[in-house]
Amino acid sequence: MNSSMGFLKPVTSTLKKYKALAPSVIITVVAVLLLLLVVLVFSPKAKEAMTGSVRMAGKVQKLQNNVPSRYEPRQIRVSMDKLEEQANKIKELAAQSGRRDLITYEYKLFPEPDDPSQQIYLEFGEQYRIKIETLIETINALDAPSQAEIRAKTGSGKPAAGYGRRGTRAVAPQDPRIDALCLRRAQEVSVYANPSAFAWYPFWDAYEFSGKSQALEDCWDSQVAFWVYEDIADAIEKMNGGAGNVLSAPVKRLLGIRFAGLVTAGSQTTTRGHSRTTATAGVRDRPSYAMPDSPSVFLDHSPTGRLCNDEVDVIHCAVSVLLDSRFIFPFMKELCSEKPHSFYPDFVQSGQPIESRHNQITILQSDLKVIDKTDSAHELYRYGKGAVVRLDLICEYQFNRAGYDAIKPNLIKKQLGQPEDTEERDDT
Repeated sequence: MNSSMGFLKPVTSTLKKYKALAPSVIITVVAVLLLLLVVLVFSPKAKEAMTGSVRMAGKVQKLQNNVPSRYEPRQIRVSMDKLEEQANKIKELAAQSGRRDLITYEYKLFPEPDDPSQQIYLEFGEQYRIKIETLIETINALDAPSQAEIRAKTGSGKPAAGYGRRGTRAVAPQDPRIDALCLRRAQEVSVYANPSAFAWYPFWDAYEFSGKSQALEDCWDSQVAFWVYEDIADAIEKMNGGAGNVLSAPVKRLLGIRFAGLVTAGSQTTTRGHSRTTATAGVRDRPSYAMPDSPSVFLDHSPTGRLCNDEVDVIHCAVSVLLDSRFIFPFMKELCSEKPHSFYPDFVQSGQPIESRHNQITILQSDLKVIDKTDSAHELYRYGKGAVVRLDLICEYQFNRAGYDAIKPNLIKKQLGQPEDTEERDDT
């Protein structure tokens, strides 16, 4: 064993001889290594490599943190299904806004009557007038006492020049009997309104048949107008719901609703070049459709830019009311608010109607005028103590075609540039 380890003796003897220098050698070696490490760390390439490594490590860590669980695809699918369900619901509600109650279900009048008799149009007119009168009752409305009523109750007054034409003072303002009659009327009703404020009401009063196509068009235009009438009456009813009578009601008087022109108190409605306004027994107040190739009856350019297209029909109309000056904006807000309605599936009166909601009115233009209560035009009206203004509005009304195109007559579709039904119709 000693002989085999003999070659190590020179090494061990050397280490023993220089063992005092060992600490210095170790320190020197460590210093050299540290120097090399510092040179490597602070060199541009080393710094760039280290930065890249740190960046890559951060990305890996981020990806690791965002690794989806095995249940996440299922959760995403559930969320997408909910979004699709909401989109379909919105689409269905939009279609339901165009599905409204009809004036009468006694005959299948739209899109084409099954009965060739002229009598169905006369009966439609009778039902229409009843609907308007019911609308007046719903908002608890009457007009100011007429001259005939004044003469019957007081023995005073003179023959009237016709509804709405009060350009001259017809009765002595100091007559206490007349003042009491007018005040009693104001205390009995919630708003002043005459059925003639709805232009299609007098039209059907003495209707004369002038052909199937014309009669069907009159019925459809009247039906569309009535849907608008309902919404405006609903807004008035909501505004005046908490008031006891006209004296305290926000909305004092409905002057009129017109489609073919502006509402003008005391004179015939005027138009801007509208060509469909005359009839044998009254004024055809045709809905004013906003078409791409024809300007509005009321506005050259609509602020909304909406026009009839493949999805909606856009109609403009004029609304004029007298109201308490404190309720101008609340009334406009109520007019444009969501409103309830009901309808029968497929426009067939069977079973229970479906309840739905719609919001189809947009105000395009407004005009205000303070009225003089002592003016002869208001001598038989009592509006209360507050300031009263006349509010004239131009409104836009939208109908969703998916909702009511199934009953829209072909002749109306043709006017609106829509494809007509392929089935041939007899227009004689």
